Amino acid sequence: MEYNINIREELFGGTLLNLENGKRSYINSQELKEILENDKLPRDLISENVNKKNNIKFTSLDVKKLKNFSFADIAFIEVTRACNLRCKHCLNNSGEIINNQLTTEEIFNLIKKLAMAGIQEIRFTGGEPLVHKDIYRMIELATNLGIYTSIGTNGTLIDKKVAKKLKDVGLKKAVVSLDGTRKKHDEIRGKGNYDKTILSIKYLQEQGIQIKINSVIMRSNIEDVIILAKKLNKMKIDVFIRRFIESGRGEKLENNVLSRQDYDYVREKLSYELKKEPYVRGHYIRLSDESSNNRIELPFEIRKGCKAGQRAIVITPNGDIHFCGFLAAQDFPPIDNIRNIDNWNKFWNDLQRQNKLEILEKNLDRYNGLPNIQPTNCLAYVQRMINIENNKIKE
Repeated sequence: MEYNINIREELFGGTLLNLENGKRSYINSQELKEILENDKLPRDLISENVNKKNNIKFTSLDVKKLKNFSFADIAFIEVTRACNLRCKHCLNNSGEIINNQLTTEEIFNLIKKLAMAGIQEIRFTGGEPLVHKDIYRMIELATNLGIYTSIGTNGTLIDKKVAKKLKDVGLKKAVVSLDGTRKKHDEIRGKGNYDKTILSIKYLQEQGIQIKINSVIMRSNIEDVIILAKKLNKMKIDVFIRRFIESGRGEKLENNVLSRQDYDYVREKLSYELKKEPYVRGHYIRLSDESSNNRIELPFEIRKGCKAGQRAIVITPNGDIHFCGFLAAQDFPPIDNIRNIDNWNKFWNDLQRQNKLEILEKNLDRYNGLPNIQPTNCLAYVQRMINIENNKIKE
């Protein structure tokens, strides 16, 4: 069966993901009842043919009293640490396969269990996910289970044949890395890779796969990212400007983290694009959640701009479970390992009850009050501040 709607039941009603366009919305209990009993979507959530019958993937609520989302919206699965590039700013030092990497069978079983627990999107990342020999089978399995599939890729391995194959197995979205103009991008990621990435975008678009560009912004490429963002905005291609955090190979790039004044400068230079068009977003650039629509009042607070532990989990190639990839790259201890998890709903409910994010969350206000620090809800950015402070104390 080809699903077009994924609904996870919630205490307040449900989290609904349109599998055709990737838009996530929250619905109340009455709307959920109407959808399940009469196949009647709320009027504002009907995107195409009104008379079309919906094929709905539905996950019922496991715990009736938990005041949070009943499960994560998205799982970022790092299928391998292997990569065909050696980018200078790589946060997790990708390049070679790590010890104890999950087998293909383990990843298949993980996808099935996450689907049963209510995951709505899986983003296959790395490393470079396209170097994994079974990536197409993974995408196909997730798609068939009613999950919105995306990949995070450097784009250099995508030709016409690969793009067609990705479309055939059900890939909905490609998040492609591009860090500025040709000269600057190739300086960061290797000579000739800008042109390869631009071609990959063309091939993916030809197949109707949604595109989002990720640009890591540093002091050394700040002007180039601004130029790129303006160019992509005119082309109506989504660009997300990502913060740079000094981890992995990025530790060698000193004085490249943007200050509050730097971000003010970027916003000033992109003011027209940010006000007039919807295509430029980013960490501290435009603080919005591009994938969800808070159309109803929720009975709990959502941490804006940071999904870690509340709406997202990250699984590294050895099966470790983390709140987010940035924390994992900074050697923040994993929550657990997938090889220890039999019941993912129980794991999630225990995680929320124990509030393992409490220490990091309490540090947000402390660090947001420091001079020249960009205000943030990013738990990993706060952890970086902690690491810097601890290192100074050791010295």
